[in-house]
Amino acid sequence: MWIPILCSITIILYGGRWYGWVKFGITGNYNDRYNVRRKHRDDQSAIETLLHEKYRYYRNLSPKAKNKFLARLCKVLEQSEFAGHHGLEITDEMKVCVLFSKIQLTFGLRRFHFKRFKKFILYPESFYSRYFESYLKGLTSGAGFVSFSWHDFQEGYLVHNDKFNLGLHEMAHALRLELQHTEYPGWKTIYLNGKMDQKALEEMKLAERDVPNILREYAFTSKEEFFSVCVEYFFEVPELLKAHKPEIFDTLSGMLNQNPMHIHSDYSLSAEM
Repeated sequence: MWIPILCSITIILYGGRWYGWVKFGITGNYNDRYNVRRKHRDDQSAIETLLHEKYRYYRNLSPKAKNKFLARLCKVLEQSEFAGHHGLEITDEMKVCVLFSKIQLTFGLRRFHFKRFKKFILYPESFYSRYFESYLKGLTSGAGFVSFSWHDFQEGYLVHNDKFNLGLHEMAHALRLELQHTEYPGWKTIYLNGKMDQKALEEMKLAERDVPNILREYAFTSKEEFFSVCVEYFFEVPELLKAHKPEIFDTLSGMLNQNPMHIHSDYSLSAEM
């Protein structure tokens, strides 16, 4: 009897934003925590089948973590806008796959949605950018949208350890810009204290001297690209990055609050469940 009364009082005092917290405390369902709409809850069985089939990262999660991942993805899906160019017709599967990379990147963070980047543009293949005067596979614009070659996006997840993942690469650009322009307490600490940019400068100097490096050359074109390439290595080949560039690995692990090597503990920083 007291539980419905408590919920009612909470709604009256704090509004719907706190209702999700209260209901989550009762049900343990992250759909309640994030106030996911009924429509997207009903779609989660099909979405889970898709994620389980395509993504090793998702398959390694515990049932509780999968519930959290799905709820976050569906919440972001409610807030996102998609457009297909050059004749590409956007499907529900495309939307889920693109947002998967966003939730994977931010899974260890309290805030998993970006205020600035809610629009995603998909092209069938590489697309021409007038600004860069070249063909691109992906582009993250400060204007608040992210563009992908759908072909190359899919290629990024076909082999989980080839060090290439377009989705994670562009979402890392979006996260960097989000951290620079949006006040999210706790997000900025590790990145904006200069650790990643300092490592970028150090590695660029080594590259100028032709010192062998596990990172591909594109990482040394700018601090922004360095960060995104390191994120790709962090998720694709964490053991390699940890062995050869431990400071970079530890910085990213602290910033993203997850460790991709801990596959039996939902990628938590601790190896124990």
